[in-house]
Amino acid sequence: MKQLSFNVPDRSTGDFITLRDVVEPIWEARKEFLAIVLLVMACVGAWVGLNVKYRSEGFFQFGGPIPIPAPKEKNEKNPEKEPDAGITLSDFKRYGASFSTSERFFEYVHDKKLESTEGIDDLRRVIARDGISRLIEPIYPFTKLDAKDLMEQPKGSSNNVIALRIKYDASSPLVAQQMVGLIGNYAMDSIVFLIYSDQLRFKHDEISTKIIRLDNTIIENKTRLDELARRSEELKQIIARNPGSEGQAARQVVTITEENAHYLPPATQLLTAEVQAAEAKEKIYHAKREQEQNKLYLEYFDRAKAILNGTKSGETVLRGLEEAKLAVFKDKNMDDDIVKEVYNKITVDNRSAINVYLDKSRFIAGPTLSDKPTVRMPLAMALALIAGLIIAVLFVFIRKWIRQNMSSRPTPTQVNGL
Repeated sequence: MKQLSFNVPDRSTGDFITLRDVVEPIWEARKEFLAIVLLVMACVGAWVGLNVKYRSEGFFQFGGPIPIPAPKEKNEKNPEKEPDAGITLSDFKRYGASFSTSERFFEYVHDKKLESTEGIDDLRRVIARDGISRLIEPIYPFTKLDAKDLMEQPKGSSNNVIALRIKYDASSPLVAQQMVGLIGNYAMDSIVFLIYSDQLRFKHDEISTKIIRLDNTIIENKTRLDELARRSEELKQIIARNPGSEGQAARQVVTITEENAHYLPPATQLLTAEVQAAEAKEKIYHAKREQEQNKLYLEYFDRAKAILNGTKSGETVLRGLEEAKLAVFKDKNMDDDIVKEVYNKITVDNRSAINVYLDKSRFIAGPTLSDKPTVRMPLAMALALIAGLIIAVLFVFIRKWIRQNMSSRPTPTQVNGL
């Protein structure tokens, strides 16, 4: 039986492949050849047309140190040095773990009532499939290239995350722009929500504990005050029974050693007891004052926690704190310095937070509105033409090879004759 084979011309016998050998099969199958090329180009053109994407980019800058440091933290090492702007790498990883989850994004969309926004479903699918990390790139003051150029990082500086570079591809330029803006606001909103989730719960427990400790301080000083009052009364009786005790050698023993003894006159002891009593009264006054202020803070944080439990948006929590403050102080005596001081401190904290988290943290570049798709149609059609030509050539020569081998296969009559 004759084997199927494809005869390749042998150069040693002078049987070369000529241009005619290549062109002739293509010309004979020119209709099929042209149809394949056009079909490939049509398919690629249709796919590009249906899946055309426009890219928008934005640069979202953090407006200051995040989270806002407490006064003690600001002055702990260097009171004159301003805290570094941005977010430390450890904090950013923790915040990123929060806003990178699809569940957190769905909660934000639901809370802000964005379900009907154009393009939101595509963004939800991208986040659910790939996460948000490929859409957000953290920006540092110093890159590896900067470190190479500078040789060493300037003293007194940090490498906190100072901004986010955000990019997103969508079916239209406007949708891409809107989604980049939404991603930036969503990331900042998630950071604020996590900060206040931690702070409000921590502050609430801290103040509750502090009120109990202040109560113990008041009790201890009242007990001390009663003790000093009894002692003062006894000393007055001693002085009354001994009118000239100030000038006499009789003294109350303070310390005694083998060599000598030290005495203190009763009048001096009475004066000391009265001074100590005054100090105890002052401690009770300050403890009561601080306790009253902490009770106001506790009422405020109770309302703030209620806002936190009712929403999944950091911005909603932050803006709701002002309403919580007004609700706490609406029936308080604002002429009282104790009340006024707490009111002012809460006001300053809320305004500082809104300034840093919502006003200064913003897009300083973009989101851009691109009029050019990510894949250019002329380039796509040129590549489609090349791919179509390759596929058509392969089709022609494979078909020719199959026909040659089919024609050289022995017929059943030839096989029976053998």
